[in-house]
Amino acid sequence: MNIAIIGAGFSGCYLYNRFRKENHDIKIFEKSRGCGGRLSTKYIGDKFVDHGTPYFETKEPDFIYFANRFERKGILRKEKNKYFPTNGINKFCSSMINKKDLIKQTKITKCIKKESLWYLYDEKSKCYEAFDLLILTIPAPQVLEMDIQIDDKIADDLSKVKYNSIATLILHDDNEFKINEDLYSSQFFKKVVNNSEKYDYKDFSSYVFHSNESFSTNNNDKNKEDLGVQIYNYIDYFQKTKLPKSIYHISHLWKYATVKEGLKSKYYLNNEKDLAFCGDYFEKANLEGSFLSAKALGDELVK
Repeated sequence: MNIAIIGAGFSGCYLYNRFRKENHDIKIFEKSRGCGGRLSTKYIGDKFVDHGTPYFETKEPDFIYFANRFERKGILRKEKNKYFPTNGINKFCSSMINKKDLIKQTKITKCIKKESLWYLYDEKSKCYEAFDLLILTIPAPQVLEMDIQIDDKIADDLSKVKYNSIATLILHDDNEFKINEDLYSSQFFKKVVNNSEKYDYKDFSSYVFHSNESFSTNNNDKNKEDLGVQIYNYIDYFQKTKLPKSIYHISHLWKYATVKEGLKSKYYLNNEKDLAFCGDYFEKANLEGSFLSAKALGDELVK
């Protein structure tokens, strides 16, 4: 069977890995420069900075069993119920796929079904053909933006999915600097991560600031650079000592960071079983939700 997966985040990479073991031919399409989605890592020289999800935790037995495989491979390290990356959180995704099957920097905008096969078209009208099964693992609003014929009921359901945004700012320098500890408990931030402490870097200081959902969602119409300046100014204001002028900063806006209102089903699969959607907007949010949705869909399709 020829399978197309749109979205190389966790759900897409998990399903690729699942179906590859069944000896199917699979292509996974990603609009960004690599896989990972919100499990994203910036490479700064030979250093890793996780500016999306910095780590994850779970009490879900199936997800623990799955994540433990990556701990044994040295891709993750475990502390109680928390899993931390050893060499970039994006490796959790990239280690699941064969790079030759990843078609990156390619945004699929149209999907047409002809005689029981799916034909995909990118922004430049290039056609990718022909697939027996099409799986979309991208956020619900991005599904609705595509030119694809779907049932009115699922289209209506997808339109009800609501997200919160999160703006992030990386501060890094080869010289050591410290962040005022009061910033860790500031209500302005959802999370502040000492990235260099996480990786035990001695000659590289890096912090990742995740602004709260309220600020980020209310300002998600602004560009990431403007949001980065606002976050930086907030940090600079509350520092007891001024930040060094040599500091570099990198900003990003995760527009569909966390699910505010999701769907009650585990996944969507049409009657012909050749079109499916899954992700963290089904039944349960966050990375654990992505796993449970993708696993449930995989179980059904493998049957």
